Amino acid sequence: HIVMFSQQVAAEQNSSRPHLFELVAADRVMPSLKAALVYSLAIVAQTHPSVHRLLDCGDELFAALSFVLERHSLTSNDASFAESLYGLRRT
Repeated sequence: HIVMFSQQVAAEQNSSRPHLFELVAADRVMPSLKAALVYSLAIVAQTHPSVHRLLDCGDELFAALSFVLERHSLTSNDASFAESLYGLRRT
């Protein structure tokens, strides 16, 4: 039974259709990165008050960072950042 299960898992991994987890995770990558950036800036701002100004324009900073990240990913992988991170392909 274990052999049949491992063969089934291997066959599912080789299929070209993404799993629901991969789709949900890919959809949540950018909001998670934004939260991580804001949190990191808040931590650094506690010890370096000059960083507080960056925290005020966090949305604009994230938009610029997101643009650079997506542009690099699109030019190097022909996929969005989330797609290349999870190995998803458009069909």
